[in-house]
Amino acid sequence: MIPAPGDVRCLVYAPYSFSGRGPAESCAQIAGGMAAAGIGTEVHAGRSRTPLPAGVTVRTPVAPVTSRLPWRRVERPALRLLDRGFRRAVAAADPGSTVAHFWPGTPGAAVEAARDRGIVTVREMINSACATSGPLLDRAYARLGMPPTHAVTRDVIEGETAELRLYDYYFASNPEVEKSLLALDVRPEQILRTSFGWRPERFALGDPVERGPGFRAVFVGRIGVRKGVPELLDAWASLDVEGELLLVGAVDDEIRDLVDEHARSGRVRLAGYVDNPAALYSGSDVFVFPTWEEGGPQVTYEAAACGLPVVTTPMGAARLVEEGRTGVVVEPGSAPQIAAALRLLAEDAETRRAYGAAARTAADRFTYGRVGAQRAELLRGVLDARTVS
Repeated sequence: MIPAPGDVRCLVYAPYSFSGRGPAESCAQIAGGMAAAGIGTEVHAGRSRTPLPAGVTVRTPVAPVTSRLPWRRVERPALRLLDRGFRRAVAAADPGSTVAHFWPGTPGAAVEAARDRGIVTVREMINSACATSGPLLDRAYARLGMPPTHAVTRDVIEGETAELRLYDYYFASNPEVEKSLLALDVRPEQILRTSFGWRPERFALGDPVERGPGFRAVFVGRIGVRKGVPELLDAWASLDVEGELLLVGAVDDEIRDLVDEHARSGRVRLAGYVDNPAALYSGSDVFVFPTWEEGGPQVTYEAAACGLPVVTTPMGAARLVEEGRTGVVVEPGSAPQIAAALRLLAEDAETRRAYGAAARTAADRFTYGRVGAQRAELLRGVLDARTVS
């Protein structure tokens, strides 16, 4: 449904296959929250395999039958048609009441088309700018004596830096993302401070999974260099604590031997990928996520929502983790600091419970309904500012 003249409308460019996971799922939930808050939200997606929230208009350029095919088979023609459909929507939009919200992977020409039409443009920063993340990841690999095989190459950095100059505003999911934008000479008033979030209906807690005696720390995410797993394994090995470190997620090949070596100790357990880790959270004592580079990691919000204190870095803290209140913030790459934080929470049950309870309360501020409503107000604000100016 197209909103009446004067109502705020948001055209979302999301060049993904929506399958209930990853950035596409975050986009879907944010769009749903904005729609519930009265923004006319129209998502232009590469493909939709799962329904988007009520109130969101979805435009997909390919027939539903393609949902049975691997995305790589249909991605190129789908994105070409997506671009055409989005441009038609831009041409028909009222610039005075429309915002264009672009997710990573959008071609610069689509942004320029919106700007040429006089529409306010907003870039979603799901991670820090590549000009910041690239050197961070280089450092992470260098510490391990490994070649920097991550994808944030010099060409990627140069391409994104040029692209980021196209936008009027930026949704920044945490303070570290804000810093990365400021380092590129983005003006503070262009940064829209926001977050990602979690869905309560996805995390109805069931029975905890079986566990052994003692303390359990759980990590959820890609098990690789970027997430700080090598340092986490070193930290855990240095601890004289009865219990286990549970790693949930797929293991990157480049550290598989290292992970297997620690797993043979019997104190580290691999759980593989788990679609809904609620039961794993509820059966653990602390969530540990010593990542080198992030945006607003959903796992942080989800673990906190399940009542776990969080040990993480400034990148992984999102806008939820506060030192000495909801968890412990450590420097990226510091195995001694990770070990000290885990030792504190293993040995001090009262502190562990207090941090976990505070984290659970804080998580209520970050449900996707509230996040979407907050973003809706930000979009109204940028349109009001344009009217005043």
